[in-house]
Amino acid sequence: MAKRIAKPRGKKERNGSETSTHAQPTNGTHPTHAERNETNHTTKSSNGSNLRECKSKKTEEIDEVKAREGIQGMNRTPIQIKVRKTRFVDWKPGAVSAIAAAPNQIHLAVAREAGDGKSCRAVEVWETEYWTQVMEIKAPHVEEHPNTRHGNEPDGGGHGEITGLAWVQDGSGKYNTLVTSGLDGMLVVWNLQQKKIVGTLEAGGGAIWDMTCHPARRKNSTGGEVASTEQDGQPSQIACACDDGRVRVFAYTPQGLEFRKVIGRAEGRALSVAWQGDHSALAVGTSDGFIRVYNTQQPLGREAVCISLGDCCVWSLLLLDDGTIVSGDSNGTTSFWDPEFGTLLHEFNQHEGDVLCIAASTSGSSVFSSGIDSKICSFEKVEHEPGSCEWVYTDYKRTHTHDVHSLAIVADSIFDGGAIVSGGNDTQLFAYSADNFSSFHPVRFCRCPQLPNMSIAGTQEDTQGTIITVQRDLCVEVWQIGKKQEKAERSRWPVRLPGREASSSLLCMVDSPARHPIRCSAFCPKSGILAISDTCLTTVTRLDKRNNRLKHKALLGTFPSAFAVFITGDGSKLCLHCTDGSIGVYDIVTAQRDVSLIEHLAESETCRDFSEEVLVSSMNKKWFAITAEGKRRIHVYNAERMEYHGPLPCSWESLAPITALAFDEDGQHLGACTADDLFCLFNVQERKPSPWTTNHGSNISRRLEKVSGLAHRLSFCRTQHALLAMIGTPKSVCVFDLNAPVTDSDKVSKKRKRSTGANDAGDANFKVLALPEPCLHVSLAKETELLIVEKPWLDVLESFPPPLYRHRYGT
Repeated sequence: MAKRIAKPRGKKERNGSETSTHAQPTNGTHPTHAERNETNHTTKSSNGSNLRECKSKKTEEIDEVKAREGIQGMNRTPIQIKVRKTRFVDWKPGAVSAIAAAPNQIHLAVAREAGDGKSCRAVEVWETEYWTQVMEIKAPHVEEHPNTRHGNEPDGGGHGEITGLAWVQDGSGKYNTLVTSGLDGMLVVWNLQQKKIVGTLEAGGGAIWDMTCHPARRKNSTGGEVASTEQDGQPSQIACACDDGRVRVFAYTPQGLEFRKVIGRAEGRALSVAWQGDHSALAVGTSDGFIRVYNTQQPLGREAVCISLGDCCVWSLLLLDDGTIVSGDSNGTTSFWDPEFGTLLHEFNQHEGDVLCIAASTSGSSVFSSGIDSKICSFEKVEHEPGSCEWVYTDYKRTHTHDVHSLAIVADSIFDGGAIVSGGNDTQLFAYSADNFSSFHPVRFCRCPQLPNMSIAGTQEDTQGTIITVQRDLCVEVWQIGKKQEKAERSRWPVRLPGREASSSLLCMVDSPARHPIRCSAFCPKSGILAISDTCLTTVTRLDKRNNRLKHKALLGTFPSAFAVFITGDGSKLCLHCTDGSIGVYDIVTAQRDVSLIEHLAESETCRDFSEEVLVSSMNKKWFAITAEGKRRIHVYNAERMEYHGPLPCSWESLAPITALAFDEDGQHLGACTADDLFCLFNVQERKPSPWTTNHGSNISRRLEKVSGLAHRLSFCRTQHALLAMIGTPKSVCVFDLNAPVTDSDKVSKKRKRSTGANDAGDANFKVLALPEPCLHVSLAKETELLIVEKPWLDVLESFPPPLYRHRYGT
């Protein structure tokens, strides 16, 4: 059968004749003006009827889609969003001073310095599977206020920089404890389950320049080596390189840190230390340019090898599994030494400044070094023939802008064969492929480290300004953003940033009573009650408004310390997520505990050993939800009756942790975002995913996969025709309507994208706004107002120490 081809309208055929859809005159002459008008009128009438028929068919199709998917409001007017941005937060994250991977390779510990006088030193724990931050522990600043200590609460050391970080086993044989060393000469013990410092010990040799931990080893049934537990009678060994030139060895037992012995004696300072893989040797680098290797099997450690590097400082040392000694010095040299005779095998001068850190891959075939020049250099072992090999320099990467202080090897889900993690003065964390260093680009963990805890508390009735609380390490600030008389232009989403900056005014600032790090806080503008919980206790105060300011009026009471807190709507009850995992409901007037809620506590073996769970409440204070099992499950409670409502069915409960959780305005729905870019909207009353999630959840996930950064903010706003949802990341803001479908279309108008900076997929119900500056907080307020709190990164860079000068071409 011949294929029928429709001829185009008004085109000439091959024989030269022309076809047309208009009526032609029968007498062969040209049509008159009247005939032409009559023909056009007839054509328009027929086209109009056809157009009406098409519109009616399209309307019927839309109605069918609405009836099938239960979607309302598809033919709605364009959403008008008012964008307000402000930069009132003084954000200064702390530099990364030490990194250590857990022996199980599941978690990564990061030690940070205090960013400014208002912040504290901190230790972060990251989960390497999804590169999400599990928890953060702050060190108190009680050395400035020695008379404010509560009982035997450890002070966490002085102002000295953290120089070492190690994982040790607790009494149960689990790695739930961290030990840090500092230039103040103190060893500090951090308990990850209690989320606070539980002990300190002075080393006794002055400043501690380096620290390394060697877990005891034992043979398993197959002959391999595995980490031993405390029940084996061999606790973890910690070696500290001290300022007096000696190395002091400590052991961590269930009773705490215990001193064991002193090894070596040098004329200068002991700057670096490293264990041999089989725990038989200990290498020490000093400030007089020597590397000394001691036999730890001897009672006092006999010196086996002494290597002279000349006039330099040995800042970093590493002992490979085959015994090869790798050193980094102040001359920018990375050297490889023979362990038996102390002869130089290879020497590389790839760095322009001091080499501060060295790390090796799991197989030991690759070595990485970095330091003041911010370069990450890679060296690989090349075997020419059996028994003959040499080390060669392969490549370098410069992702940091300032000094790099620490390198660590860890297994992760991004790179096969493990990843090298680096951190330094620029506060950033980067991961590189250990086996294919030159083939893959590095991955940044988070654009905005150590974000301040900010939340919208409500609005002022007289000024209609937004009340937002900023929780810092040692105080809580209450701010008012915008006023009623302030004029702000509305514009269709998306809009260009920078936009109109909103005014901000500080209403009050309340310090922590004991100058201990604040864990959580909550403020109720209606009752004026402010609750602050630190590592010691929870204080509840009442604030009174005077002359557009909030003044401290009275202390209502003290309560136990908590990980999370919220105040009921009437201001009479205080809900605390206590340190034992339960939720305690306290009466603010009597300070008595009325109810203990424990239904959310997990009894299964899949429960994580430690994690900072999230507790959120609805705006109408009818519901509150808390995560459990390492942020993998969600449990809902009725806040009015203080009863357990039940768990929510999470399809990702054993996969990725929850990164954002929030109720909508009326408390009917609860939204959750996970680390693997999933979004789910739950019906709280029925405890099941909403129909919108069932129909369009997969499309949202595919769209979120292409958005840079993990979701850390989630909020909702209800309008007359739409229920808007906002997902915020440190780099972008996503807004979509939960009353309309979401497609997975990726067609973007390049002209529109250049003019607005938005990833706008045509008429799709998913708008993305790229943010040029780090986003500290973003949320949807009432009347479709989008509040963005940002901080220019150039302003943050000014607070960092100056980097090593490098001449740039053209300057």
